[in-house]
Amino acid sequence: MKCFANLDSDYRRYAERINSDSEFNVLSYLSSHDTSLFWASRSRSIDDQMRAANALMLSPGAVQIYYGDEIARDLGASGSDSHQGTRSDMPWDKITGQRETLLKHWQALGDFRLRHPAIAKGEHITHQQSGYYAFERRYQDDKVLIVYTGE
Repeated sequence: MKCFANLDSDYRRYAERINSDSEFNVLSYLSSHDTSLFWASRSRSIDDQMRAANALMLSPGAVQIYYGDEIARDLGASGSDSHQGTRSDMPWDKITGQRETLLKHWQALGDFRLRHPAIAKGEHITHQQSGYYAFERRYQDDKVLIVYTGE
């Protein structure tokens, strides 16, 4: 719950700006080819990876999924370029077990986001009570209510 509640001010700020300035958008991401891999640098817990996926995929604006975030890809060999490890091959043969579960989670979030333009473009309305965090997004005739009760 803290994960989303801590993001609420960012979610609200992004949504307000997106809805008030037709030329504004924001791009959110966990990893990129010239930063680090979320899995390798921040948390090696599949549960944390799922929470990060939730936070990213429910963000207002555009989102970028850097290849491998959806399966907790390990950092590859770096050599003389410190960022080369972020550009390693996709380990197709290692998408099993928890990594396959994580991939399915990302896919479900992606499908949900695709079906609901309010996630990216909607007005952000917070509903926070003791024990849970919730928000609505409304855009044209699309409305979603997200309720998060986890840690």
